[in-house]
Amino acid sequence: MQELERLELRSHDVGGHHPRSVAGVDTPRSLGEVRALVRQATASRRRLYPISTGRNWGMGSAVPVTDDNLVVDLSGMNRIRGLDLDSGYAVIEPGVTQAQLAEVLRDTPWMLNVTASCADTSVVGNALDRGDGCVRSRVHDVAGIEAVLADGSVVTTGGLDPAGRYHGRVAGPDLTPAFVQHNLGIVTAMAVALVPRPQTIALVHGRFPRDQVGSAVGAMTGFLRRGNPADGFLRVRELSLVPDHGDWTLPAGVDPTRFAVLGPLMGSDATVELAEELLRKSLVEVEGAEALRVVDAAEVPAGDPLYPRALMAQGIPTCLGVRNALGVPSCEQIDAGRHGFLALMPLMPLHARRTEQILAALQTAVDAHTTALMVEWNLVSRHMANGVIQIFFDRDAPDAVHRAHQLRNDGNCLLRGHGCAIYRSDIDHAAADVWSETSTASLGMLHRLKTALDPDGLLSPGRYGA
Repeated sequence: MQELERLELRSHDVGGHHPRSVAGVDTPRSLGEVRALVRQATASRRRLYPISTGRNWGMGSAVPVTDDNLVVDLSGMNRIRGLDLDSGYAVIEPGVTQAQLAEVLRDTPWMLNVTASCADTSVVGNALDRGDGCVRSRVHDVAGIEAVLADGSVVTTGGLDPAGRYHGRVAGPDLTPAFVQHNLGIVTAMAVALVPRPQTIALVHGRFPRDQVGSAVGAMTGFLRRGNPADGFLRVRELSLVPDHGDWTLPAGVDPTRFAVLGPLMGSDATVELAEELLRKSLVEVEGAEALRVVDAAEVPAGDPLYPRALMAQGIPTCLGVRNALGVPSCEQIDAGRHGFLALMPLMPLHARRTEQILAALQTAVDAHTTALMVEWNLVSRHMANGVIQIFFDRDAPDAVHRAHQLRNDGNCLLRGHGCAIYRSDIDHAAADVWSETSTASLGMLHRLKTALDPDGLLSPGRYGA
């Protein structure tokens, strides 16, 4: 067990969620130690809540969903067990960070699908919670997993064998997706699909007037549905909604009158050139499109505001973006800092009129709770976007934490009323978000799976479980 001060840290997070009591913290460093811990917990009926590096900012950080859990801190399990540079897979443990894996991949034909959060976030933890990278949603990086079940046994899926070698998906049912956003076991290793390093990485960036967001979403949708010849996915981001009165907080430099289109185009020189031409044609009717920049990511200088995004597009993780947004010099200060942050993640339609209707509904909640938010559309497919709604607040201001949480709660209800289901949840809503969008028959099946594998409900209670 770790010292009391470490336990106290586990009860705080940047989102200002209600603190949970913690029974203790254990830090296993091997598969064998995790198995022993699970067996001990089963014998004593002790509940376990595994975390990877605990940097799930805006969603609860390292705080468990329920009280009196033993937090299983897997950050010490940080081995890269295998690296297949012929096929493009890495087998890694939960404590392996973006920075660690990216460094190993430097000067190889492969790179990491980097996410915009801190360089020291866990690749495994973010992928299991359906985070988004620069190239694709990270759930598509999950090729196979190794997990410890509640009886201490070990299961491997997706072609990852018990010796830690990845062979590719094999015949028969693949249980890998059952461990994504669920609580069936403690994942101790993952086979991660890497990204072929392209010949060219261009970075798209343009800023548009606020009233053009519906048109921009529609134009970007047309570009995707007609066929983007390049890899990488684009974002419509920094669309801010601010209250009509009162105090509110947004990151420094954000302009509420404008939003941005941003993302990489990756492939051969000819492919990227064609993608740029098609994108410009799609955006031609959107006011401000003439100022769209397409630059070589490798040539963006360190002083340019695009520099952090240029690094990430090249598979190089950085903490610059998250530190600038939350006004801290070190990511270690985020959970204890003055600036608060919550995230709400709905599936968003790729439709101009519906986009404006949803934003109008959210504006009513912003005005009611005098708290600002910022919307991002991650255009991960031709069908819908992964939305990221960020709510910023001053944790020292009167009632600011309460108002931010009320805004997130009301926003959740408004979005569902507009048909926008939540695809990634926080510690306050994980179970409810599953129940509200899942049929009775499916909930029954999930319950039977959980009961069969963890009859006493000891692993990650409340975390996405039925």
